[in-house]
Amino acid sequence: MDQEKELSQEFTFWSLLKFVAPSIFTFVFIGIYQMVDGLFIERYVGDMAISAINLYYPIISLFIAVGIMIGTGGNAVIVKKVGEGKRKEAGQTFSRVMTFTVICGILFTAICLLFATPIMRLCGATDGNIEYLRPYYTMLSTFSLAILLQSELGILIIGEGKTVIAAVVIMVGGVLNCVLDYIFMAKLGMGIRGAAIATVIGYCSTIVYAIWFYSIARKSSYHLELAKPDMKEIGSICFNGSSDMISNLAEGITVLFMNHLAYRCYGEVGVSALAVITYVQVLISMVFMGYTSAVEPIFSYHYGSGNVELRRRVFRLSIRWNLVLGAVTMLLLFSFRSQIVAIFFQPGTAFYDIASLGYLIVLPACLFTGFNIFGSGLFTAFGNGVVSGLLSLIRSFVVLTACLYGLTALFGGPGLWSAWPAAELICIFVTLYALRKYRSAYQYS
Repeated sequence: MDQEKELSQEFTFWSLLKFVAPSIFTFVFIGIYQMVDGLFIERYVGDMAISAINLYYPIISLFIAVGIMIGTGGNAVIVKKVGEGKRKEAGQTFSRVMTFTVICGILFTAICLLFATPIMRLCGATDGNIEYLRPYYTMLSTFSLAILLQSELGILIIGEGKTVIAAVVIMVGGVLNCVLDYIFMAKLGMGIRGAAIATVIGYCSTIVYAIWFYSIARKSSYHLELAKPDMKEIGSICFNGSSDMISNLAEGITVLFMNHLAYRCYGEVGVSALAVITYVQVLISMVFMGYTSAVEPIFSYHYGSGNVELRRRVFRLSIRWNLVLGAVTMLLLFSFRSQIVAIFFQPGTAFYDIASLGYLIVLPACLFTGFNIFGSGLFTAFGNGVVSGLLSLIRSFVVLTACLYGLTALFGGPGLWSAWPAAELICIFVTLYALRKYRSAYQYS
């Protein structure tokens, strides 16, 4: 099968790059086209309106986090079963995963719509910006299932070894989102509601392809199978994928904290400027999430097949590639710093000045983030949700929250921006400790 051929190849430094590049591109493209909504909203609604995206970020992070949790946890179980030759059981697990996702989507939509105003206030909405947030919130919350499925199916398709196809599908969705943003906002004058509709339609591209791939063409190495409910397996999948969920969910919660701190330091202008810094953070994280999502199936497959040598080789190569990718990402973002901030705000304005300061301060995080994300993802691939979840919780919430409030109290606005790189640097030592402790158990080094 194509999946087995892709995952069992003898990887070298450059062949591994070829394998992971489509996944990195896919995740980076997701990060970029999330920025498109902000760009069009700033141009056609106003500087203050861009805060709506950042205010909604904790909610959409929840949807994406749950989708990634089910996707990564389910992918590890499914790929391991394929590696063991249990294809029918893999298909049954896939069926349970899809059913569970639909249930989650229905529940999320009901809760978000029933408690809309309290949730928006909790996210940091004020009287000055809640009018911009409400239509964006309502539209995306109504279609929470589409966001869940897009996050989850992209991971499952990558787990099939279809990294290039996954990249193309995500790219099609992103381009569609960009085009529809222009049509709905610039031509039809639909305002921020148009941006939300375009985003939902863009998410659906992955879902349409997945229906064709799994149900019509049946090109997967496993297929939908009749399966009895198995809450123990679903619980295990969620637990195993919890590290990825925690990472994304904690990111959303910490953005909520940052919204309040930015308002305290700079007022409503600071909340709008924070949106640009959040885009940069997401873009940096997406580089390494793309890499880790691509290599996780390799470790899962060979954990099932028992190939120790290949696990060790890919581990060593991954350490090197995370260092290279961190340095290259930092250099590129630094080189185009003025142009990127100027896309959103006019130079000389308070929005531009605050965003430029924050942009420069967060860049060193490029050097540390990849190693931490990879360390957590490695334990997800081996099915160790406890260690993976703890690493993500410590990194994405505990240490980051302490740095946010501690450094902001000490240094004000600059402390707010420096919290993320400081937290990533601290967590390097936590990741190193975990990798050293479990290296003999999983034989990756």
